[in-house]
Amino acid sequence: MLSPELQNFFETATSQGATNEALVALLRGRGWPEDEAQRALADYYEGRTSLRIPAYKRSSSAKEAFLYLVSFITLGIWTLGLGSVMFTLIDQWIKDPLRQRGEYMFYQIADSLASIIIAFPVYLLTMRYIIREVSLHSEKLESGVRKWLTSIALLITAAIAVGDLIVFLTSVLRGELTANFSAKAAVVLVITAGIFWYYFGALQQKQRPAKDANE
Repeated sequence: MLSPELQNFFETATSQGATNEALVALLRGRGWPEDEAQRALADYYEGRTSLRIPAYKRSSSAKEAFLYLVSFITLGIWTLGLGSVMFTLIDQWIKDPLRQRGEYMFYQIADSLASIIIAFPVYLLTMRYIIREVSLHSEKLESGVRKWLTSIALLITAAIAVGDLIVFLTSVLRGELTANFSAKAAVVLVITAGIFWYYFGALQQKQRPAKDANE
């Protein structure tokens, strides 16, 4: 809300024929930053008309889609690598007599570690850039690209978690449950739950309202 002093200034100046440009120039002459002067003028007209000025919504861009696709692709790569490493370790810690172990395990864990070492830093750098852009331009929280791609990622994650639970329950009902399989099912559930929790929370973020000129 505008202060009574500023409200009275705008009303008096406009009644005497002052233009919007002149009002902004006068405020800037008293040390007001350009954006704060424009925001104060917008608040004044909102008060006069009882209508809220629509917030600018930045259109989605190819760059934005590229960043989110890179983040989700690398997320999939390093989480699969992490799951594979955990599966290999579980096979080493909890012996399964029906599973053959040999040299291929060392090749598998090497492949998985390579995936994590390459994809995880790329994911972190991409997410850091996305988070910085959102913090600077909160209207990007309403981006259609962001909402659609995040929703698709949540859908895939939820499907994997549900499938994991179905397979686990099937093993229980058949009496085929082993400690080795239970540990692997828990790994999948923990990874998918963590991804779902993070991105579902991110999807709930809302655009910050513009600050008043006098705050």
